[in-house]
Amino acid sequence: MMHELTLQEIQQESLAVLLKLDGLCRKLNIRYFLAFGTLIGAVRHNGFIPWDDDIDVMMPRKDYQILKEYMEAHAEEMRPFKICDRANTKNYSCSIPRFVNTDFIFRTCNPGEKQFDLGVFVDIYPLDSCGNSVSEGKRLGKKVRLLDLLYIIYINPNNGKKGLKNLLRHIISAFLRLLWGAHFDFDEKLAQYVSKRTSDDDTFIGVLYDCDPMERTKFETPAEHLFEGHSVFIPKEYDSILNLTHRGYMQLPSESERIPHHGYSIFKDDCRISSDGGGY
Repeated sequence: MMHELTLQEIQQESLAVLLKLDGLCRKLNIRYFLAFGTLIGAVRHNGFIPWDDDIDVMMPRKDYQILKEYMEAHAEEMRPFKICDRANTKNYSCSIPRFVNTDFIFRTCNPGEKQFDLGVFVDIYPLDSCGNSVSEGKRLGKKVRLLDLLYIIYINPNNGKKGLKNLLRHIISAFLRLLWGAHFDFDEKLAQYVSKRTSDDDTFIGVLYDCDPMERTKFETPAEHLFEGHSVFIPKEYDSILNLTHRGYMQLPSESERIPHHGYSIFKDDCRISSDGGGY
């Protein structure tokens, strides 16, 4: 029997995934920080923003690589948890990896997006070096986002609409498939592109796909904070970070904006749930 999870059930199961990730990060002595709306929720509500439907974390790139390598080396032991990214998940075009409980079924509701295997998840935003000035980091981020858009078109030229823009996407996709081939490890190539232009000693780091660069020192010291009654990690300088990404974050939005913003549904299939209860 299968049923669609309510928002509250998605939050409950996402929290369980976060706690699994938290325990693993503590075991491996690697850093992560709640981010974006999840960080706002922690600071403003000591938990989820009531209408939020996912969990975001940031993680320094080197720490993420340790996590990914551990998950790959212990795949059987870690089931049903895995990291999903563009290299191991067919039709997955999302720029960031996700830490996933695959006992659940994910269905995108975005028109034009191909279905892909996922589950209940936590978004992981790797933090990359991006230069020694804000302007340098912004230039690099702009190039990365352009390359990423090309890869998304390469994977799936159909944007769910008709007209010249959709036709142009198909033309670009066909050209890229001739240029890159049918199986192109984009994220590996992009990592090489970034590493050639940055250094581990750069003053600024950031999520190149998503937000402006921030000073590396803001992420050097994690702090523990309650989230839905559990102690998890946030940046010690969370206020200055949130004022860069969400100015006025302590103020509630208008009631019309208090709705989930992500286009997907999650389903539970009782026949698919692991006998060990999913490891939590």
